[in-house]
Amino acid sequence: MTSPVLNLRRWAGAWQHWSLDKQLTLLFPAGILLFALLFGDIRQWQPADNKAALTGTGIFFLLIALTRLALARNVLSTRYEWLLRELWPVPAMLLGYLLMRLLRLELAIDALGIELMDPQMIAFDTALFGQPLPLLIQHWVSPAMTLLMENAYLHFYYIVPVGSLLWLFYYRAEQPAAFILVRQGIIYTLVIGWLLYLLVPVIGPGQWLAASFTVSLGAQDGLVYDAVNSFRYAYDCFPSLHTAVPWVTLLLCWRWYPWPLRLLVLTMTLSITLSTLYLRYHYAADVLGGILLAVIVAQLRLPQIASRNPH
Repeated sequence: MTSPVLNLRRWAGAWQHWSLDKQLTLLFPAGILLFALLFGDIRQWQPADNKAALTGTGIFFLLIALTRLALARNVLSTRYEWLLRELWPVPAMLLGYLLMRLLRLELAIDALGIELMDPQMIAFDTALFGQPLPLLIQHWVSPAMTLLMENAYLHFYYIVPVGSLLWLFYYRAEQPAAFILVRQGIIYTLVIGWLLYLLVPVIGPGQWLAASFTVSLGAQDGLVYDAVNSFRYAYDCFPSLHTAVPWVTLLLCWRWYPWPLRLLVLTMTLSITLSTLYLRYHYAADVLGGILLAVIVAQLRLPQIASRNPH
């Protein structure tokens, strides 16, 4: 049997060789837990209201166990072992977000006396458009449009980054550095966005301006809101990561996509961005903040393409 000390040394050795985004994948959930213990009230975590998030967490740990088992038994080819070792940070980062929901970090924000920034977001939108942009476009609502926006919001957000990484793995196998680069961009974008959720708490127009909307999204409004809100941390609006993550993926992968894939991913990314406003989850300020975050992260990662070596 392997001793705990030997296991600890192995972990320490692996940790030293991990890239920063892999280290952040483990540090961020630990930081969330510490933040909740120091400032929140985890006794109010309400598991009965977080069944979806708890299920997602359970599935995540099951996948970890299955991955470790597959790697330990050497049942995969070297190439697919590499994929498992390099892809895991992306789904693993979801655990940090689920912890924000499960540990109810909004209680910590309230305890620290950090005020919601919705009035500032409304003022920004009003200065640009005369009123908050979700209010301005509410007359675009139709059953078909609502169905399209719901599917874009719920599905494309995951398909674009994960699908792009898998596409790079299968069709750009000669450039493993590209895979690492895109993964890093996604992880850095998520971590920065989640930190800003804590520093700039915003609840969103759907709740803050609920009485101001005169047009209902339609019969499926309740369904999508229940599905999305079962995973959402309460103050997760600025910046819009539903905007930032697809855009940073598109910007980083653009040079490797063939033209048909460029058009497809661009269409999906634009539809996700519009859905955040149409479904009343975000202000224009949140969306512009997400695009700006994506551009900054992409510009910081792109110059390193040539020199990047995978670990």
